[in-house]
Amino acid sequence: MNETISKYIKNGLFILFVLVLGTYILLELFSPEKTIEVLGYKHYVVISSSMEPDIMINDMIIVHKVDEDKLEVRDVITFDVYIPELGSNSRVTHYIGDIQVIGSDTIYKTQGATKDPGDYDVWKNADNDIIEITYDDIDGRVVLVIPYLGYAVKILQDPVSVGLLSVNVLIIYFLVKAIKKLKEEKEIVE
Repeated sequence: MNETISKYIKNGLFILFVLVLGTYILLELFSPEKTIEVLGYKHYVVISSSMEPDIMINDMIIVHKVDEDKLEVRDVITFDVYIPELGSNSRVTHYIGDIQVIGSDTIYKTQGATKDPGDYDVWKNADNDIIEITYDDIDGRVVLVIPYLGYAVKILQDPVSVGLLSVNVLIIYFLVKAIKKLKEEKEIVE
């Protein structure tokens, strides 16, 4: 009886895992900006050196949506801001260097890993006006850094790489089947 219950629990957990993973993949494909709102977590691949040596280029980070009152100085956050070099908004991951309340607004002063205390980032919008980071700009707090996993994520995001990987998997599959068939035929002959 314990084996039956254990089997149901394992199957249930597997189904739950597949559902969550499937939901995550579908959200990332069709509405990536909603992933963190729906599931509370989102991954990003680091593409700049502003957080080195703490977080390196091509590390994958997992960000968790966090309540505003839980944010603290020295938390690593990911937020949406205009990047002039890209000509559009993008996600940036930096430390909270200071939290300031100005009137009814709370602003978050951010800084990269090698900046001195009090040396905060200056962010500007597309019109070159200085802006402040508010809670509405913040996706969440970094809860996990997985070194080098960004390389694999980049490969899986490239259609050519996915195609080549799929072809290789199929070749290996058919080779294994052919070898097994040859072994079975050899055993029958002997």
